[in-house]
Amino acid sequence: MWTRRKFIGASCAGVGAALATADLNASSLEPTAPARPRVPRPTHSVQQTAVSSARDVLTRQLGTRAAEFDLAWIPLADGREVYEIEASAGRVKISGSSGSALCRGAYSYLREACHAMITWSGRHVELPSSLPDFAHRRVACPYKFVQYLNPCTYGYTMAFWDWARWERELDWMALHGINMPIAMEGQEAIWQRVWLSLGLTQAEINQFFTGPAYLAWHRMGNIDNFGGPLPQNWIDEKRVLQGKILDRMRELGMKPVAPAFAGFVPMGFKRLHPEVETFTLLWLQKEFKTIPRSTRTFILHPGERALYQQIGKKFIEEYKAEYGEVEYYLADTFNELAVPVSEDHRYEDLERFGRTIFESIQAGDPNGTWVMQGWLFVYDSVFWDNASVEALLRGVPNDRMLIIDYANDLTPALRDKYSPGQWKLQKAFFGKQWINGMAHTFGGNNNIKGNLALMASEPAAVLASEQRGNLVGWGMCPEGIETNEVVYELMTDAGWSREPIDLNVWIPQYCIARYGACPAAMQQAWTLLLKSAYSSHIWITKQAWQAEPGDHLVASSIDSGPTFQKAVELFLSCAPELSHNELYRNDLIELVAQSVGGHVDQELALAVQAADSEQHEVADESSTRAIAWMNRIDALMNLRPDRRLETWTQAARSWAKSDDEAAHYDENARQLITTWGWPELSDYASRVWSGLIRDYYAPRWSAYFKSRRSNSRFSLDLWQQTWLSSPYRPSDPMPVPDLIVESQKLLEECRCHIA
Repeated sequence: MWTRRKFIGASCAGVGAALATADLNASSLEPTAPARPRVPRPTHSVQQTAVSSARDVLTRQLGTRAAEFDLAWIPLADGREVYEIEASAGRVKISGSSGSALCRGAYSYLREACHAMITWSGRHVELPSSLPDFAHRRVACPYKFVQYLNPCTYGYTMAFWDWARWERELDWMALHGINMPIAMEGQEAIWQRVWLSLGLTQAEINQFFTGPAYLAWHRMGNIDNFGGPLPQNWIDEKRVLQGKILDRMRELGMKPVAPAFAGFVPMGFKRLHPEVETFTLLWLQKEFKTIPRSTRTFILHPGERALYQQIGKKFIEEYKAEYGEVEYYLADTFNELAVPVSEDHRYEDLERFGRTIFESIQAGDPNGTWVMQGWLFVYDSVFWDNASVEALLRGVPNDRMLIIDYANDLTPALRDKYSPGQWKLQKAFFGKQWINGMAHTFGGNNNIKGNLALMASEPAAVLASEQRGNLVGWGMCPEGIETNEVVYELMTDAGWSREPIDLNVWIPQYCIARYGACPAAMQQAWTLLLKSAYSSHIWITKQAWQAEPGDHLVASSIDSGPTFQKAVELFLSCAPELSHNELYRNDLIELVAQSVGGHVDQELALAVQAADSEQHEVADESSTRAIAWMNRIDALMNLRPDRRLETWTQAARSWAKSDDEAAHYDENARQLITTWGWPELSDYASRVWSGLIRDYYAPRWSAYFKSRRSNSRFSLDLWQQTWLSSPYRPSDPMPVPDLIVESQKLLEECRCHIA
């Protein structure tokens, strides 16, 4: 049986060491669940399924008012999704080419005619007694695909979702017109069957898999054996969950992107095939100086074509037997990894890699399309010159490959590594199908950020470009979601628009749909937000108080300056008219938090400077004020259940079947969003969350300043590991009897202190 001590040992010393002393025959780690039976579904036509699936979404979202919508199927328009809207005499007719197109049409009507909005954090749906008339409108999507999600989203946001949360997300996808989501859950059950059938032991598979929070990076070949073990019941229950997810996606007419074999094998595979040539890789080895060697991954040499085809075929056949038909397969071989090719035969080796991976997909599905993230070209654009990219892609037919180029909202000033606009540099990927996309969020950071002007204009500009090549889609690929809802309302609109979006028109309409009104002060607030926090290109974001304590405080890509602060004051001034609205209150909380957070950073900088000068009383005063403000930010965030650390940890623990598993999942969940696993990634996934602020960020700074005051050494690693080593028990947050009053007091206190 796995004890807490063994779980800690697995996390700190590597799963292999823990497995050496564990009972390898423990039932909790043995595969027990049979394959999911494919229950014969009632035979429905495409038309019937589209209408019934959309009807179900509207019923879940609108209740009995869904009966006032008449739904009908219409064919695609030149291979593109299409919907039509018309309303009169209290009835709304929506026609669409799929379940998701019907839902997109219905949501467009709700937002425009009824001033309604349905988002992650809440909803504003106050329908009139008789639904408004609406003149006939037909909208054809300019893209074949409106793509959504990033493999990392399955770690930073979705790692511990259950079916109830997934069903809400699938409704959101349909309402926003998504038709190509990445679908990564449930693959460990299939890999387990494949590796066992090839002769690996369960112990070797246990050493291969990571812990549940880290599977996203394991699946991309970045890490093995970290944060484990992965209990069998997790594998089994995720298998069931993925079946429900894929069934719903298909009902809605979506084209899910499923996983495929990208060449990575367990270390135990070398025991079975000692003669086989493999490459040993470490994730970002030059940047991650302290990454544990136990996380290294192994990829087959592209010359091992027979093995690639055997494994690829077996995986896809098992996957289809379990989950049904798919058409698109994600395989990322060099995601943030050194490319194992020789300089003498660089282009030949790259072509062989590309051809071999495609053949492994073709072996399992002769009609399958290889989907690949274009991030590898962004991460190392020095290596990936035109000749190298062309060589990798050369051996794959143009219509059987799809590249997601999702880094087009990075800072244009960046060159070499992390430079955007790869589609231009790489000549629209030499004839391959590709998706123009944006990432927006890294690590699941939930600070206020994004370049709305770029999102409103760039998709249409690329669509009209003579250099666009075989552009087939628009993509939204955030590493984390449930943040900056304005960004995703805008980006999903961009996915259905051939023309640029005029923000002077769009923003007031957005405010009316979101808050119920857009008074003059609100328009002024958004004008300033568009000039501040919502004007910048993105990267990793955090305020300095979210970073590890030290002598040099730096906020990363966060705007909390005077223009932003004025916007927050104007937004708050709308409270007499809008404070009853849930979405207004949600936005106010985050705006105030970021504004006050800027003042926290200033106070921490003053405290560090004073401590350096041995002005201990000044340091104590400034640090005390900063930490007090942090705790008040925490209290505001606690008013939102979706901004609480305990919501995250409770979701993680809900998957457990024992106290030991619950403790393991709890630690996995908290480690990912704090230390990640090694110093170079610490706070990469920082959050402005209640509980995380008062129980982690603020105490960490307190301990740092205490050590400075006593002239003793502060062991940051020891402090953080101590916090992680015990299951999270949240302390009591400060009470906030009135959000508006507290926001006014907090902003006024910051203003007065500056004055």
